Amino acid sequence: MDKIYKTGYDYFFWNYEEQTKIKHFVVNEYFDKWIKIVGSRNKDLFYFDCHGGSGAYIDEDKKIFYGSPVLAAETIEKNINSLDRNVQIVIIEQDKKNVDNLKKIFDSKKLKVKPFIIEGDFDNQINKILDKNLNMPYPSFFFIDPFGFKIKFKTLKRIMQMPFHEIVLNFMFNNINRFLIEGIEGVLNDLFGGNEWKGLVQLQGNEREKSIVNLFRNKLKTICQYVFPYRIAFPNSARTYYYLFHLANHPLACSVMKSAFAKYNFGKVEYLGKDRIYPTLFDTPEIEQKNISEYLKKEFKNKTIAFDQLISCIIDDVPYLESAIRKALKEMEKKKHIQVERVTSKTNIGLSGKDIIYFV
Repeated sequence: MDKIYKTGYDYFFWNYEEQTKIKHFVVNEYFDKWIKIVGSRNKDLFYFDCHGGSGAYIDEDKKIFYGSPVLAAETIEKNINSLDRNVQIVIIEQDKKNVDNLKKIFDSKKLKVKPFIIEGDFDNQINKILDKNLNMPYPSFFFIDPFGFKIKFKTLKRIMQMPFHEIVLNFMFNNINRFLIEGIEGVLNDLFGGNEWKGLVQLQGNEREKSIVNLFRNKLKTICQYVFPYRIAFPNSARTYYYLFHLANHPLACSVMKSAFAKYNFGKVEYLGKDRIYPTLFDTPEIEQKNISEYLKKEFKNKTIAFDQLISCIIDDVPYLESAIRKALKEMEKKKHIQVERVTSKTNIGLSGKDIIYFV
């Protein structure tokens, strides 16, 4: 990526693409919530930015922005000032020029949070860290955002074997789709944790994309409970650029991440590009509620289930926010499509926790 030098700064910048900006905003929004929620149970936390990059960007309007390592450090500092949290930040970056740039940025911004910066390959370095800290008792958030797709499934598995760990992974679909050939068999086997991808080579178009994403998601579901892929399109094209996969072991994590993504994408859990971000006639709350209601009727017909169990069952399978699901259920109750026995909720209109839902 081209380096851009700006008068008055002793470090360089990269061009800031719209989808990268959305990605950084979403991840940092979620990370802020992660510190607050996870930190309420364990005040010692770790943030791993596994491909630190240059750390600084300029967009097409010549506005300056900072990358995920700096955003994370600022968020950590904000929470340290307002809450009792001890969050350590570890940055891994292979390119020495980027490492030097990151150090200059952190020095110039005079943040109280001082990162531990490691120069080297992510996979090698993170496995060295895991070797030295076999149990890693502290909750850790990993942002894995490579330029390519030389990611090893076995390393992801190793990370998620630790308690209270989460990953946001950039799955570079556009590149993977282009190079889904047997010429790089070893790299693809490492990524997918096997050679099942070979059965997808002959597929075309949407079927191929859906099959690639489903295969990877199903593999990830073997190492953690909740996996949701957020689609990111090219800014000026309907084609998929990449997916952000969120890996977690608690339904609340999946629910909060969905809300963080929707905040910057007009309520959607996918980024459709600059020309397609606004709601259409088919994105009305009424249509969404109808779709959710029909799904729930089909999925839970004649069943009895607690609200929190229902959310746990479906939160990473459907493109709906928890708040939208709750709203649809309340509307279904009004129409006598379900009955609700309040156990947790203190009012007759609440719906949460152990409240029991009877589907007719």
